[in-house]
Amino acid sequence: MAPVASTALELTRIGFDVVELLTLLGAGLRELHSVPVEGCPFDAGNEALLDRAEHAVAADAVDGSRFDRAYQRSTPAELLDIVTSSRPTDPDVSVLVHGAACLEVVRVDGGRVIGWSSLARSGRGDAYRDLATMATDLVAVIGPEALGPFIDAYGLEHPDVLRLDWHVMVDQLVR
Repeated sequence: MAPVASTALELTRIGFDVVELLTLLGAGLRELHSVPVEGCPFDAGNEALLDRAEHAVAADAVDGSRFDRAYQRSTPAELLDIVTSSRPTDPDVSVLVHGAACLEVVRVDGGRVIGWSSLARSGRGDAYRDLATMATDLVAVIGPEALGPFIDAYGLEHPDVLRLDWHVMVDQLVR
């Protein structure tokens, strides 16, 4: 059983069963995404993300040296061009997205997700936003083998890898 109110990141450091943790994270994110969004005034959709990225690049507020290794060969303007030209269609249904889902913001107690901290980027948006930011963190902390159990627990039979990649790229520009 997990220690009381630990973050998911703390659980990776104390040797918590990784597959159990990935299952908790996938199910916990699916539960967050099932919260009704009617009346939510905060737009965290793909267009809003692209707008934020455009403003950040125009203001010279994006430090390309902080990009993940796969994107460091691109300048912020080049990455923005890629993101702009490859923007996925908006999902049919918006969900409540955290906006910066990662291991340090997930609170776990009694073997289940009990909450999410750092909700400044939350709002109505594309579930792939959270899937991408969490997947990036999981690969960095646990390794690529974490993605299968996480995505399975979330309930995606065939994830849209282009949509995931777009959200990973746009996150380089807006984080």
